[in-house]
Amino acid sequence: MKYDEDKVDDCTLALLYLVAHGREEGYGARAWKGFDWDTLNRLHNKGYLSNPVGKTKSVAMTEQGFLQAKSLFEKHFMNKTDTIAFPNFTAPAKKRWNQIPEGTRKDILDNVWCPHCRTGISMRLREGVIEERCLVLRGTCNLCKGEVARVIEPPE
Repeated sequence: MKYDEDKVDDCTLALLYLVAHGREEGYGARAWKGFDWDTLNRLHNKGYLSNPVGKTKSVAMTEQGFLQAKSLFEKHFMNKTDTIAFPNFTAPAKKRWNQIPEGTRKDILDNVWCPHCRTGISMRLREGVIEERCLVLRGTCNLCKGEVARVIEPPE
């Protein structure tokens, strides 16, 4: 079977980070070596591991190997999180929004009609403005990421 050895090496190195232990800053770490021997030998030849041949159940990772393993693990296996920007409110809109009880604010943001999904959905709030005495909240649908808005009428 033909395969891309560099990709296998990258994934193996990333998984070595998962089983790393005995980390010493500047010196690398140790990792359990229950992986394919040819792959471990290639990683040794690239300078990421000490010689994997031996009776020990772990292999020493160089500092470069540990840092590369950490980077590859984060790239391939960590959940991607979106940065949540702080909503941009005009001063009057912020004042009106803060007058609404916190539980009600959550309910407002969790019950927004999305015209793209054609259902009620929660929104990620991006901005708030006052238009014709109404508080207008704009943001994105948490499902499809399409534009949504919610209008809050002024109190009587």
